[in-house]
Amino acid sequence: MAFSTGYLSTNRGIIKILQIIAGIIMCSFLCANTYEARSCFGESRVGYTSGLNFVVLIINVVLFILGLLSLNVWKLEHIYSIICTILFAISCGLFLWMMIQYNSFVYNNVITTIFLFVQTLLFLWDVKILSGESPN
Repeated sequence: MAFSTGYLSTNRGIIKILQIIAGIIMCSFLCANTYEARSCFGESRVGYTSGLNFVVLIINVVLFILGLLSLNVWKLEHIYSIICTILFAISCGLFLWMMIQYNSFVYNNVITTIFLFVQTLLFLWDVKILSGESPN
């Protein structure tokens, strides 16, 4: 088990850092508001998005540390990235639905939706790297 700073210069390391940053920003925007006097885990669509983002943020931090320690869990990360791509795409759709239903196109909801879409694309890029379709 060796510490590998080379991981930070790979596409996968950069993707993981961007996913963590996007997750922190989304946590900030999602939980900064009250949704009809409820917390960020109250309304079902916002709760799904917040819960998914929170869990994925923690898993991403753990996977980032494992990558720094040169522990290869490629198969696990491949399955994880496929699942997260699908779940974040669903989350983006649900959050858009909530915005349209409540006519809530305020800046923080729009920024959150953009970051959900970016997170989906980052996971999709990670899947392509782990599948060998894109260089690392």
